[in-house]
Amino acid sequence: MLTTLRTSRTRALISTAVLPLAALATVTACGDEKAPGSKAAGGAPITGVHWSVRSATVDGKTTKAPGSAYLEFVSDERVRGNYGCNHFDADAEVTGDSVDLGKAKRTMMLCEGKDVAAFEKTLARTLAEKNTVEAKGDDLTLTRENGDTVTLAKQRDAKLVGTKWNVTSLSSDDTTSSVPKAAQGRARLVFDKDGHVSARLGCNSGRAKATVKGDDITFGPLSSTRMGCIGEAAKLERTMLDVLKKKVSYDIQGDSLTLKAPGGNGIGLAAAK
Repeated sequence: MLTTLRTSRTRALISTAVLPLAALATVTACGDEKAPGSKAAGGAPITGVHWSVRSATVDGKTTKAPGSAYLEFVSDERVRGNYGCNHFDADAEVTGDSVDLGKAKRTMMLCEGKDVAAFEKTLARTLAEKNTVEAKGDDLTLTRENGDTVTLAKQRDAKLVGTKWNVTSLSSDDTTSSVPKAAQGRARLVFDKDGHVSARLGCNSGRAKATVKGDDITFGPLSSTRMGCIGEAAKLERTMLDVLKKKVSYDIQGDSLTLKAPGGNGIGLAAAK
């Protein structure tokens, strides 16, 4: 669990920490207050909204954001999100015309591609300073004192049922990493309206009953093919089977889904475009 978030200016003294994705998911489950909070000029709400990051402009150069980058102002005192690959959680001061983040606690996943890694650094650096806020309709702009900007757009959460969820990350033993390159694209989940989930596990495919209640999903016995798996696909499949055993907690943020099993293993998924 993250250290209790501070509400005063002393938050700037918090040291940056590395946290597993599973730990950040736990914060979501136990502290997801989303209380009514600040509104920008004109009455547009800032807090309680999922904001997808569109781009960042630094030193006059605009860079398009990866599809997974987002911010969510959970309350006037807390912001969480994704830099493009890694998740973060920070205490903050959010008002109608500014946002000021403290030191962010973040995961340390290996990000595929130089462009994603570069954008992560750009966005993290931009958000590390106080930004003014301007909202126009479903668009939000954060601007640093030196003129650098981050543009965002209001986004609704993807639906659990009917969405093709591709597995993008794995959590185990308090560490989180991207799906190994050799196994990428080999695992996904699709929940149907009849209360079942169809799964590609790594090399085998299966189907199980999936009962959704509150923030939990309870899986029934999984019926699957029996192909032999080796290498990275086998590791991926073992994690998938462990997560899909019985009850897991789940959280959807925009196009991202996190499933976390009681034993600590978890998977991160992204909605197929």
